[in-house]
Amino acid sequence: MSRTRLAGMSPTARAWYLAEIAYLSERNPVAAAKVSEKMRIARQTLAEYPNIGPSGRSPGTRRLVVGSYILTVRRHRGETEIIHIRHGRQTEKSKD
Repeated sequence: MSRTRLAGMSPTARAWYLAEIAYLSERNPVAAAKVSEKMRIARQTLAEYPNIGPSGRSPGTRRLVVGSYILTVRRHRGETEIIHIRHGRQTEKSKD
């Protein structure tokens, strides 16, 4: 059985994601499970199609909207990596 490839996450993106899932799990476990599944699907899609989504604000980045979240993605050492995640209602910073 082959393992499904997933796009990686930078330490900052992973920490933000895990904190968001923990926050959601305390308040609405069903919503947390849905966000987690959408993110898994997005990571799988990014691994297969690394150039999906429009170009980001910084050179070499792309953006992908996943539900209410905006992912900033780059190619790093031949792999696709999510480098920043934010909720669509959060103020945009110059990470992408």
